[in-house]
Amino acid sequence: MKNALKRILLLGLALVLLCSAAAAELVSEAWICLNCGEEAQGDNCPVCGELRGFWICADCGTRNLSDACMNCGKEKRVSIAAQAKDARPTAAWPAVRYLAASGDAASVFALGKYYEKGIIVPRDADQAVSCFRAAGEAGYVSAWLHLGNLYDIGEILPQDYSQAMACYQKAAGMGSAEACWYLGTCYEDGTGVDQNYAVALDYYHQAAGLGDPDAWMSIAYLYLTGAGVEQDEAKALEYYEKAAAMGSASACDYVGYLYMTGTLVPQDVQLGLHWYEKAAGLGNPRSMYALGYAYQCGQTGEVNMAEALRWYERAALAGYRNGFIVWEGLR
Repeated sequence: MKNALKRILLLGLALVLLCSAAAAELVSEAWICLNCGEEAQGDNCPVCGELRGFWICADCGTRNLSDACMNCGKEKRVSIAAQAKDARPTAAWPAVRYLAASGDAASVFALGKYYEKGIIVPRDADQAVSCFRAAGEAGYVSAWLHLGNLYDIGEILPQDYSQAMACYQKAAGMGSAEACWYLGTCYEDGTGVDQNYAVALDYYHQAAGLGDPDAWMSIAYLYLTGAGVEQDEAKALEYYEKAAAMGSASACDYVGYLYMTGTLVPQDVQLGLHWYEKAAGLGNPRSMYALGYAYQCGQTGEVNMAEALRWYERAALAGYRNGFIVWEGLR
């Protein structure tokens, strides 16, 4: 009887020790607070005091601990993903840091942007680059593009064209049309490499083949100027119009200019206005300004100052300074 009691006591002690060890391990495990975004240990966040695992439903605002909202049933992972996409950096921050800690590549990239801009956290170029590289290595192509731009521009990093090209090449290898276009510009301008129009043209064609309409703009320019190819204005016009038809705002604006001025083509004001309107609809501020001028000067068939002012105002609000100057002078 005594031996049986002894075995029971020993078993109980073992269970207590096992539970204590598990609890200690749980306490020491780091986690990200979904209320303030801070790293924490234990059951409560040391900064804001919230419970481990706490989250607020993005749909109904209910506080939860379980994996689905107790009120509307929305899944925790879906809610956190929605929070991470919030346009307000402070609102998105806890979810971004939480998802980044779980290895989500898009969130690791977003975390890098916080360090790049110095939002919520101190500005830290090294941390930003580390995040961008980690996201890129995890297959997030935009991270390589962005990092390439940073090396290209030399804003928060020392300007380094070879590093920029290396990043663009990684993105191009992942099927990025934009990266192919950037590589084309490097070879066209001789930025970081020997100028080579043939290689530039090849990269532009790769970008165009991947669906980048602006690549056709670059190809058109080479034919217009005869850079590395036989000058051919008819081909240039064909490629400009192809880019416009594919939805390039810049191409629509330029084709509008060509028809309005009779450059490369017979002058056709109505067709020019058509392309300006399409470009403006795609957000091109220069075309908005051009439409304002067209209504002001009667190129549309009659002078319409109310419509001219409307287009000048839209151009101004889209960031076109001349639009603001003219709008302010005419109103």
